[in-house]
Amino acid sequence: MFFSLIVPTLGRVEELRNLLLSLSQQSLRTFEVIIVDQNGDDRLAPVVTEFNDRLSILHLRSSIRKCNHARNLGASRAGGDILAFPDDDCAYTKDILKTVNRTFSGVRSPEFITGSVITHEGHTGRSGRWKAEETVIDTHTVWTCLIEFNFFIRRHAFNAVGGFDENIGPGTPFGSAEGQDLALRLLKKGFSGLYLPDLRIIHPDKPVSLNIARAYSYGAGMGRVMRNNHLSPGTVLTFMLRPIGGSAFYLLKGNIPFFRYYAMTFLGRVRGYLSLCTGMTAEASPTTG
Repeated sequence: MFFSLIVPTLGRVEELRNLLLSLSQQSLRTFEVIIVDQNGDDRLAPVVTEFNDRLSILHLRSSIRKCNHARNLGASRAGGDILAFPDDDCAYTKDILKTVNRTFSGVRSPEFITGSVITHEGHTGRSGRWKAEETVIDTHTVWTCLIEFNFFIRRHAFNAVGGFDENIGPGTPFGSAEGQDLALRLLKKGFSGLYLPDLRIIHPDKPVSLNIARAYSYGAGMGRVMRNNHLSPGTVLTFMLRPIGGSAFYLLKGNIPFFRYYAMTFLGRVRGYLSLCTGMTAEASPTTG
């Protein structure tokens, strides 16, 4: 199979170089890299030139600074059977594509495959509740077994649901859950998904301060996606209660940064969930003092 790896990028140079280096070391070589450059200058030109003789690279430019717009733009130019969307600051372990290719080549293979996250130090990433066992993706496990940069999709399935929703994701007030939204629409169309715990992509954990700053927007994205996809009350309640419990726990411990993170996450999820039925939009994050 042939893979198209679509990389939206903005403001990162060395991180992108590290990603391209990891891709140049893949054990399976049947892939292209589509870089969707949202920078207003030519800072990436030396990096692209450096790897042009080692990788098949298509360098696109976009003045629209929305991650999902960049992903869809790259997908529209892709020639691969399988689409993937690595972050510009992640890195592929050397057998990632080989493993995905083997799974997609099975007799009863899914239309999309997801995996987990490790840090550069080899620890499990904090950016999800990663299951230890192989798991079928459904409307509940999609929240604990999927992240956008470790998400491989058959191109015909991606096109069948219209790609990513450009009204959510980074660059919008609803800053997360765009992968879950896409997967939920795939499931609704009858496509199947599979999570492989050993399919690990390297991605750095973000500092607590950055996670707090993003918590409201990321929560709003999740709330909006849950409402937009008409998830069951039980699933919605589960993911609304979790940050309440987290904020209460850390408030009692006197850990104010983590209290703020969970409180902002809860407020964001509520605001995002209500945005579709009230016409509200997610505005700037409120403060918690």
